[in-house]
Amino acid sequence: MKILTSAFLLAIPLLVTAQQTFNEDQVRRVIAYAQAYREHLPSLECDEMMLSQRVKNGKVKWEVKIKATLRELRDENEPGGFRDDYTFKSVDGKPAKPNFRTPYFVYNVFANSLGIGESPRPNCFNYRSATLDDGRTLQFNIDSKPGLRDASCKKIPDDYHKMMLIDTASRAVRRVERRISPQFADNNLEIPYVIIDYAPQRLGEETFWLPVRFEASDVDQEGRMIATYSNFRRYIGVPKILP
Repeated sequence: MKILTSAFLLAIPLLVTAQQTFNEDQVRRVIAYAQAYREHLPSLECDEMMLSQRVKNGKVKWEVKIKATLRELRDENEPGGFRDDYTFKSVDGKPAKPNFRTPYFVYNVFANSLGIGESPRPNCFNYRSATLDDGRTLQFNIDSKPGLRDASCKKIPDDYHKMMLIDTASRAVRRVERRISPQFADNNLEIPYVIIDYAPQRLGEETFWLPVRFEASDVDQEGRMIATYSNFRRYIGVPKILP
């Protein structure tokens, strides 16, 4: 079983609606909105369905279906402010046993999908946008600059690409795709290709756009994991009985 930790990061808002190259101030507004979103989002839990596969020559050779409760807990020690906590319920329809095996598994997807991470880095990235669907959708692209020489960019792969689709009416992110080279991913225990879809979810009296589907594949395109999230609710913790 290959287990990876997703370092995938996203931006929540976008405050522009025309084709343009982003300047640093616009990117800072994106990050500021994302940070405010994370600060307002409460701890939560949801049901997660996972499909882990090993694929060879286009055919599924090994498949494991997992049901779990995922708790997304606020943790200021984490880069995105949240951490994943799993309770595995069943594996292939049977009660989950400790140390069960899967073909391919990715941790911390949900937690890392809630933050953009850091300030703009114009020396490292190109920021671009374009309107789609007669202006109803905004496509936001982040690409590493070719031939990076700046010392602050040394950990960024030359072929880093992230694409976000944003609903211009609500300014909510609907989809994020990120890819890096298989070689860089393999050397850094990263995921070469990731897709996450978002949809509005009620938590108490408030609505948040949260991940509802995740898909990732390994460097050889042989390991694949698909997860869906549903039944979101606030997490208030387990009451403790004091002596």
